[in-house]
Amino acid sequence: MKAKFIVLALSVAAVGLSVAAATSSAHRQSAGPSDTYVADWDAIGSQAFSAAALTPAEGHVIFAYVAIAVYDSVMAVEGGYRPFAVDVDAPQGTSTEAAVAAAAHHVLAHYLPAQAPGILDPAYTTSLGTISDGQSKTNGIAVGENVANLLIAVRADDGFRVPVTYTPPNPPVPGKWLPTAPSPPIGTYLGLMDTFSLKSSDQFRPAGPPALSSRRWARDYNEVKGIGSSTSTTRTAEQTLAARFWAEPPVQQAHGSFRKFVLDHDLDVVQAARFMAMISVTYADALIACFDAKYHFAFWRPITAIRAGDTDGNPATVGDPVWSTLLAATPNHPEYPSAHSCVTPAGGRVIARFLGTNQIDFTVPSLTGLGDRHFATVGDLEYEVGNARIWGGIHFRSAVEDGIKIGRKTVDQVLAHHFRKSQQ
Repeated sequence: MKAKFIVLALSVAAVGLSVAAATSSAHRQSAGPSDTYVADWDAIGSQAFSAAALTPAEGHVIFAYVAIAVYDSVMAVEGGYRPFAVDVDAPQGTSTEAAVAAAAHHVLAHYLPAQAPGILDPAYTTSLGTISDGQSKTNGIAVGENVANLLIAVRADDGFRVPVTYTPPNPPVPGKWLPTAPSPPIGTYLGLMDTFSLKSSDQFRPAGPPALSSRRWARDYNEVKGIGSSTSTTRTAEQTLAARFWAEPPVQQAHGSFRKFVLDHDLDVVQAARFMAMISVTYADALIACFDAKYHFAFWRPITAIRAGDTDGNPATVGDPVWSTLLAATPNHPEYPSAHSCVTPAGGRVIARFLGTNQIDFTVPSLTGLGDRHFATVGDLEYEVGNARIWGGIHFRSAVEDGIKIGRKTVDQVLAHHFRKSQQ
C-alpha cells in the first residue's frame, strides 16, 4: 500500500526554500523546553472536529494524519527519530514551532475545510504570531506545509470516506446486525482503508463471535442482559458511573487525555510529537482493524439480540422484548469486536512503551463533569474500559476480549517498525 512508503523529498525545491537557506542541519536529539505547540494544535484540532460533528471513525483517522505530519515535520528540523511517512531535511535554524503549526493547520484545513474560516485560520494566525518573524519562521512554515502536502498526496486514495453501503438482512437473521439508529451506519468504509502500519486491515482479524448455539454465547448474552440493563439490580453505582464516563465523545475524550499526558510529563516538542504520533497511529490502525472485523462478521448488538433472544435457537437465552440498555444510545455499527476495547487499552500500552514501565499513572479527564478517571497500570485501564461497555449494555464480553487482542497486536506491529531512534 502506497501509504506505507516514506516519501523522500530532500531537494531544495521540494521543501520550497531558497538556495541561500538550504544548508541542511545535522539531525540532533532534542532536549528543549516544554512543548506547547503540539498540544495546542491537538486542542485546536479537537475544537474543529467537534464543530464538524463527524463520527469517531473519521476523527481517529484525521488525527493520525495530523500527528504524522507534525511528527515528520519535527523530525525534519530536530531529528533523532526516523520519520514515519515523509522524509525531508530542514535548513539550519528552522523554527520547529512554525513547522508544527503549519503542518497541523494544513492537514486540518484539508480534511475539515468548513472549519478553516472560523477556527483553523484564526488559530494559525495566533500561533504564528507567537513566533518571531524571520528566515527561521519562514523556513518552518515551508517545511510544515511541504510535509503536509506530501502526506496528503500519499494518502489521497487510501479509502478514507469512500462511500460503502451496508444492507441489513430483510427479514432479520438471528445474529446479524441491524442498524440501531435511523442515520447511516458508521465507518462502513473504515475496514477497507489502507492501513498506516499494519500489512492489511484484516491482518489481525479474530475468529469471530461465538456461535449462537454455544455455551459461550449464552454466557455473554445473560451477563449483559443482567448487568447492562437500564433496570439492572446487580450493577453497582461505580460501574454505572464508569459506563457513563466511557460513553463520552471518544475522540475528544482520548485527545484530552493525550494532551494532559504531554503536559503532566513536561515533554519537549520532539517527545510530544513522537508520543502523539505513536498513539494516534496506533488508534487509527487498531480502529481500521476493528472495523474490518465489525463489518466482516456484522454481529448483532445486545439491544437487538436480547429483544429477539427467543429466535437464536439457544434454550439458555430467554428473550425480553422490552429490554433496554443503561446507555441511551447504542453506537450505530456492528457489535463485534468492541471499538473502545480495540483502541483505548492499546493506548495504555503505547504509554507504557513510551515511558518504559507498566506504571502509566494516566488520567483521562471527563468532558461532562463526571470526574476524571485515573489508571495506575495498563491492566487497570484495560479492565475498566472493557467492562464499562458491558455494564453499559452495548457489548458482549467476547467482543471486548477479542477487541483487546486486536489492540495488543497493533501496538506490537506499529512500535516494532516506527518511531525508533535514527541510528536503529
